[in-house]
Amino acid sequence: MERIPHVLQAYGVRAEKVEEITPRLYKVFGQQQVFALKRSSLVETTKRNWENALRLADSMNLSFITPVFLTKDGQLYYEYNKSIYYMCPWIEENGRKDQESWIVNFYETIAEIHRKTRKVQRIPFDNISKSFITFRSYCSDLRQHLLTFVQQFEKNRYMSPFELLVCTQYRDIDFTLNEVEKRVTSFLHEMDDNNVEWSYTLCHGNLNTRHVKNGYFINWEKTNLNNPVLDLVTFFKEEIGSYNPNNRQYIDLFSTYMKINELTLPELHLFLIYLLSPGEYIQTISEYVNADRNKSMVQFIEKLQHEYRKVLFGIEWSEYIEKEYEQVDLDDWDS
Repeated sequence: MERIPHVLQAYGVRAEKVEEITPRLYKVFGQQQVFALKRSSLVETTKRNWENALRLADSMNLSFITPVFLTKDGQLYYEYNKSIYYMCPWIEENGRKDQESWIVNFYETIAEIHRKTRKVQRIPFDNISKSFITFRSYCSDLRQHLLTFVQQFEKNRYMSPFELLVCTQYRDIDFTLNEVEKRVTSFLHEMDDNNVEWSYTLCHGNLNTRHVKNGYFINWEKTNLNNPVLDLVTFFKEEIGSYNPNNRQYIDLFSTYMKINELTLPELHLFLIYLLSPGEYIQTISEYVNADRNKSMVQFIEKLQHEYRKVLFGIEWSEYIEKEYEQVDLDDWDS
C-alpha cells in the first residue's frame, strides 16, 4: 500500500480512502469519483496489444470497453518499481449473471465488439490444415488411451469411486472424441481451397463473468487479434465447469450473438472443436493413474466432474448447431 500514494500522484488524484480489494486491485475514493487502480500483469509484448486495443476502442467509439484515465503526462499507464499501473472508473456489479437479461446483454456486447472490429484476410490453406490434421490424429490417440484406462480399471476387483466414474462416463467421452474428429473433417472440407478467408477481430483474451460488469468489459490485459470464436470458447471453458442449471440459456440465446455477428459454418465447426475437446478430462485420468499424490480422491473426482460438465456442454452445443445451422432445408432443394 505504501506505493499507492506515489502512483496516485501521477494521476493528480487526492484519495480520501483506499481499499485493497486484491493484491493487484485497489478501490480509490477520490473527492468526486471512485476509481479502480490496477497493478497490471502487463509485460512489454502484451502492453503493446493493450494500448492498441484501447486506442482502437476510442477511435471506434466502443463505449462498452472500460475507459482508462490518462496520467498527468498524458500516458495510459504509470510505471513504478517495475510494475505497470493503470486507472479506470470503478464499476459496481449490477444484476445476477445467470439471468436471461444478463446473458442477452453479454451476447449483444461481445458480438458488437467482434462485428465492429472484424477484418478478413486470405491465408494459405496449408497454414491452417496441418495443425488440424495433427489434432485429429491426436484425438484418435486419445480414444485409444481412454479405452486402455477403462480396460485397466475394469480388471480391478473393486474399483475406486474415481475409476467407477470414468467407466460410467466412458461412452460420453468416446462419443465426444468421435464428434471432434468429425468436426475437424467438416472444418477442413468447408475450407478446402488454395486460399482461405479468415476473420480477425479484437478479442478480450481472458473473457469470464468477473470481467463483465454492468454492461462494461474490463481488464483487457490479454487482448489480441484473433478469430472471434476464441473469445467465446475462453468464456465457456472458464464458466461452465461448475454446476449451474441455467447454463443451457447460453445455448438457447446464442441467436442473439449470431444476429449481430454471424459466424460462418467453418467458424461454427471451429467453435465446436475447441468446446468438445476432452483433453483435460483424459489428462486428469492420466494424473490419477500416475499416482499424483498431491491430490486426494475427492480432488480427483471434483476435477473429473468439472471437465465432464464441459464435455456435456460441448455435446449440447453440437446438437444445437447441427439443428439450427447445419440442417439443409428440403424446401431449397430442386425437386
